[in-house]
Amino acid sequence: MNRNEPMFSYCLINNKEGVSSDNQKDFHYIGCYILYTDGRTPLQYSEKDGRELIIFGYAIDVFNGQSDDLAKVILESTNSLDEVIEYEKKLGGKYIIFYAKNGKCYCLGDATCSVPVFYTVGLSGFVCCSNPKLIIDDFGLTADGYLQKIRDSGPLNQAMPYDVTPYKEIKQLIPNHYLDIGEEKAVRFVNSQKKQKKISPEKAAEITAPMIERIAKMYLSEFKIYCPLTSGRDSRVVYAFLCKLSKGKVLSYTVWHDRFKKDSQDWDIPVLLAKKMDFLHEQIYQSNDLYKYRDKMNLVLGEKGYPDEAFSLAITLNKHYGDGAICEGDIIGQVGKCSLHRDIPLFLATPSYFRCKLHNYSTQAKKLLAEWMNEIKTSKEKVNIFDLFSVENRLGRWATQTHLIHNTIGQPYFNIFNSRSIIYVYTAVDRSKRMKSEIHLELIKNTVPELLEIHFEKEKNGLVNLAKSNAWIFYAASFMKFFVQRVQFNRKNK
Repeated sequence: MNRNEPMFSYCLINNKEGVSSDNQKDFHYIGCYILYTDGRTPLQYSEKDGRELIIFGYAIDVFNGQSDDLAKVILESTNSLDEVIEYEKKLGGKYIIFYAKNGKCYCLGDATCSVPVFYTVGLSGFVCCSNPKLIIDDFGLTADGYLQKIRDSGPLNQAMPYDVTPYKEIKQLIPNHYLDIGEEKAVRFVNSQKKQKKISPEKAAEITAPMIERIAKMYLSEFKIYCPLTSGRDSRVVYAFLCKLSKGKVLSYTVWHDRFKKDSQDWDIPVLLAKKMDFLHEQIYQSNDLYKYRDKMNLVLGEKGYPDEAFSLAITLNKHYGDGAICEGDIIGQVGKCSLHRDIPLFLATPSYFRCKLHNYSTQAKKLLAEWMNEIKTSKEKVNIFDLFSVENRLGRWATQTHLIHNTIGQPYFNIFNSRSIIYVYTAVDRSKRMKSEIHLELIKNTVPELLEIHFEKEKNGLVNLAKSNAWIFYAASFMKFFVQRVQFNRKNK
């Protein structure tokens, strides 16, 4: 854990407030606030006509490749918060934007809020930061019984619903929202006010490939890149782009999992892919010395602030690849092939169904998901709610837990699809085509087609194949799995 200093670590407070900033090394003023940062993560600041804008992290315009002086470009191209939000939709990367105008300050995350934004509600002083433990310790907060019950009603490696935390005074900003700092509330913005016009997987790949390349090039220019590789489709798309752009600099790896004892496809196929490209590939084993780092992690994130499995994997990757950055492909899996929902009819999108995918067994979680759905309906958003769940609750909450752990131990951890312009092109492709990985296949075919000469994983479980064969069966199987896992969870946690 000491190999690298933390990244994407920050804390925004009112200029008059005194909040601990022990982990922060640098500071910047914006409006009437102070932004403390880790000093390692890049930051751009610009000011024009009384307006200010900070980009904290790595951002690039996916249409023209602009990354230098981007904060200045955004201010010169906009006049209002709404225009800043519209401009941000053209960006990709891993970042937060802070914007101030007329004494008011706002915060906007990237497409999936991969840099966490936790903020206070109703306390004597406002704090917005990357780690909720900072707020908990400084204000001496205790968990709320109602919210803690939700947290305790599902595995720790799964996310809480909507924007809640176990503390009623702390919320988390989720994608497709900006934070009105003065009002201490998140405000939803709309990605598509009109019904999306359907496009083909071929067209989606054609539109997004140049955008993906620009994001990947930005990371390749900054870091030595390591690519997790399995027998699946998501990682192979990432691998294809990195192979095309890296000129031999990318090292792929596979981490051993117990399931490989029964099926070695994920262990063996990556070796064939790397040999095909004449690139280096490593097979590594998960670290078993978690206890060495647990006390420090508990101090930073809290004893129940992270799941052991994700922490163990992060420590393993940092041990092997702490000199570079990881580029993974979860976004194209969640949205590009509708891995959670496939082609289930929209009228079956209910709080009960989404609770199955949240893996939380409380009635309180279902109520919060109903609130989340109602917020979307009120906003008139036309992007379908299945994709919004994947972006906001799966990527914006579940995946962000992983980012928080990597950020804390200082391991750069990126996704080359993290742009609203990429994500919402994919949502315009019919889900019946996406679930067959047609976008994936088109991207690989147009990037490094020889990677398609090696087969993908083959599902050997008959029940899984049956569940995936039909939308109605998949829907029913989701509930069956939920009820079985709930019984197992309750027995284990009596």
